[in-house]
Amino acid sequence: MRTWDSQHRLSVRALSADLSQREISPAEANYWWRKNDPAGALLNNLMFLFIVVPIVLVLKSFYALSFVVFAMMVPYGLFLRRLAIYAVRHHLENHPEEWEKFEESGIISSGSGVC
Repeated sequence: MRTWDSQHRLSVRALSADLSQREISPAEANYWWRKNDPAGALLNNLMFLFIVVPIVLVLKSFYALSFVVFAMMVPYGLFLRRLAIYAVRHHLENHPEEWEKFEESGIISSGSGVC
């Protein structure tokens, strides 16, 4: 006879296998993460610094440093999107009952590619 814990682990494995066959929209995942998780909100709000800090550095005549900080904005944005995808996967592993809600909102969809 299986205990609840072993059944839960089996359902998580099945969900993980099903999730690997689904495509997660990075933009939608980032929006969900920003609205529903304080860490997502904080990290997304830090993107504002990538705009303000280079302007201040230019005004103080630190042009090269300004360019470096501004150039890091794109990799940081891509990193945030990757973190958002992980956050969605983790949330669905812990709350499989919300699977349909994520499909209806367009965060996950059936597709051949893995994100």
